[in-house]
Amino acid sequence: MIQAVVFDMDGTLVDSEGVSRHAWDVAADELGVSLPASFIDTLLGRNSRACRGLLVEHLGGDEELAQRAVDIHLRAFLELAATDLKLKPGAHEALEALRSAGLPLAVATSTARVRAIPRLERFSLTSYFTAIVCGDEVPNGKPEPDIFIEAARRLGVDPAECAVVEDSFNGVLAGHGSGAQVYMVPDLMDPTDEIGALCTTVLASLHDLPEAILSRPDVALRA
Repeated sequence: MIQAVVFDMDGTLVDSEGVSRHAWDVAADELGVSLPASFIDTLLGRNSRACRGLLVEHLGGDEELAQRAVDIHLRAFLELAATDLKLKPGAHEALEALRSAGLPLAVATSTARVRAIPRLERFSLTSYFTAIVCGDEVPNGKPEPDIFIEAARRLGVDPAECAVVEDSFNGVLAGHGSGAQVYMVPDLMDPTDEIGALCTTVLASLHDLPEAILSRPDVALRA
């Protein structure tokens, strides 16, 4: 039975993954290193600690260079975000419909709390959520399931009683690994057959989410 809904933030509620990809390009140009799109795509949905680890490996074990790349990416992202961030289509409508139906909502984002909360507040999203779990508050980031397990704990439900809404492959893997039902709304990457098989459904946009969840015979409405 679906008792609650847990949303990813970046790429799912906030249209930020394209901005992040651009910021990685800035880091690559400043450092004179190659960060191809295929590599950048593996970073989507991961927290900064995990991104740094993958960068160290990609850059031949150079930890200092990897840290510089992370720092430049963050600087460039914040500069670009000041003007380029926007809300994903249907975000407010989906959140309002699900909350009005009586379902408790949470955010489980790989972004650190110091940056996640201002981003949610910028788009007037914070008040929708009973719980907000950030990437610096769990031992292991996506694609490990820790963040969704913690979100379910804070909501007082079992992870298997949650619908998880995600855009990235790493997020889908994390949601599925927690035992939740995963609703994928793709952003930069369409699901592979393997990723699609882990999802309850793949939706075109957040506009389709309320009906997909609220029409289920096993959803527990509390309104």
